[in-house]
Amino acid sequence: MMRTTQPTFCPTRRAVLAALPGIAILPVAVACGTTSKTDDAPSGSTPTNGTSSGGAGGARIPVAQVPVGSAVVIAGAKPYVVAQPTDGAFVAFDAACTHQGATVAAQDGLELECPAHGSRFNGGTGAVEKGPAKSALASVPVRRDGEELVVG
Repeated sequence: MMRTTQPTFCPTRRAVLAALPGIAILPVAVACGTTSKTDDAPSGSTPTNGTSSGGAGGARIPVAQVPVGSAVVIAGAKPYVVAQPTDGAFVAFDAACTHQGATVAAQDGLELECPAHGSRFNGGTGAVEKGPAKSALASVPVRRDGEELVVG
């Protein structure tokens, strides 16, 4: 009598059928496990007409667009927040929310709000006023150059 055996590299029909549900769900599991920063893109921030020159010069905005007691967002490849908490004193911050990186939007006065999850920040200090963000906005240098502010 002749005896046949299956080669060790060839799975049984039962093993193939048992693996099919896992193989079918694999693309869904991979898609659900990836994230994209574009999901946190701002949808309602209020960018100003400031210009961003990128590079070493930083972003520029006219001083007149930053009234005393308010904060504005400078849109660009690298968005910034610029504020004038008191007359002649300017501060600037990275506009990326410290929770998940969405660009914050300027509200009334010095209030900044993240459109993604509702974190609120003080535009004069960068401090968190309401979570889920736990860290303050990162401070960036700002200097006056005539009637413009240079940020970054």
